[in-house]
Amino acid sequence: MIDLAQCTTVKSADLKSHKRNSFEISTPEVTYLLYADSEKEKDDWIGNVGRAIVRCSSTYQRGNGSGGGAAAAGTTLDGGGGDEYDDDSTYSNDSNNPYFN
Repeated sequence: MIDLAQCTTVKSADLKSHKRNSFEISTPEVTYLLYADSEKEKDDWIGNVGRAIVRCSSTYQRGNGSGGGAAAAGTTLDGGGGDEYDDDSTYSNDSNNPYFN
């Protein structure tokens, strides 16, 4: 499992790996190279992991002004589950967001 509280970035790795549908998840100690079955699946993984990284960050604040970092510190990437309280409208996939490279 990858502890998402320790992750710093998630991004496409097609050029780095010379393989299609690859992406990387980086922590201060290690970079994980992963492969998806399709471009859409890769984009979904990058988006979902990026949102989880933001939720785990100490600077993330939910709509009521309380910090989201402490509550999400145990978040891990294990291929299952979801956050039924997650509101995707809170996130943006613009070029200024470092988690969506």
